[in-house]
Amino acid sequence: MRTDKLVYLLLQLAPQGFFSLIGRNPDDASRYEFKSVELKETSFRIDGVFVPKNPNDEVYFVEAQFQQDEQFYARFFAEIFLYLKQYPTAKWQAIAMYPSRSAEQKQIEPYADLLALKSVKRVYLDELPESKSNAAALFELLIASETTAGERARKIAEKATVAELNLIEQILSYKFRTLTREEIRKMLKIQEELGLKDTAFYREAFSEGKLEGKLATVPLLRRLGLSDEQIAKELGLSLSDVRRIPKQS
Repeated sequence: MRTDKLVYLLLQLAPQGFFSLIGRNPDDASRYEFKSVELKETSFRIDGVFVPKNPNDEVYFVEAQFQQDEQFYARFFAEIFLYLKQYPTAKWQAIAMYPSRSAEQKQIEPYADLLALKSVKRVYLDELPESKSNAAALFELLIASETTAGERARKIAEKATVAELNLIEQILSYKFRTLTREEIRKMLKIQEELGLKDTAFYREAFSEGKLEGKLATVPLLRRLGLSDEQIAKELGLSLSDVRRIPKQS
């Protein structure tokens, strides 16, 4: 799974972290719905749109770009303005999210005026101060090096919810492709350090019958282009479990 797809997974399942990253109150996430929007009569699809429940709030367009692409801004702004044509809104914000400045396209002169707008923001994850918010820290974990990822993940896990713990596992699975799930849990020291083995939290997170948290991510991963077989492999589920979730038309 590419890293930018993990970002969209976090945007859906940990939206409080996104609002923390852009300087808003994390609780504002409850005022929005995260959507993937198909633009009519075009080949464009915007995977990251926070649509406000109150029409007086701004719409947030979010794109994660973890690989350099000299056509990124042309595509991003084209998608935004097509959206605004089809779904008129008074206020909007465009957020381009990068692991570092080196991932940004080099030729930005044609877009300099647009990038200077107050409604456009570029977020470089490696330049953010260490977050006290668990949800925001998940985004920072995406770019942690292999030498520091384990320690940072353990720190986040100490106060993680069940959903956040599942996300931590998925991020580490991406970083350490040769490790099994049990080895990743050992890295997190879930049982030894947190003393969770005999708690309701542990049973909810890891007992064989509790699949709801991971199954909830299946529709998003399908929208991001993964097959059911790939989703089963990424989430550590059986193919039959994945296929229990009906496909959306």
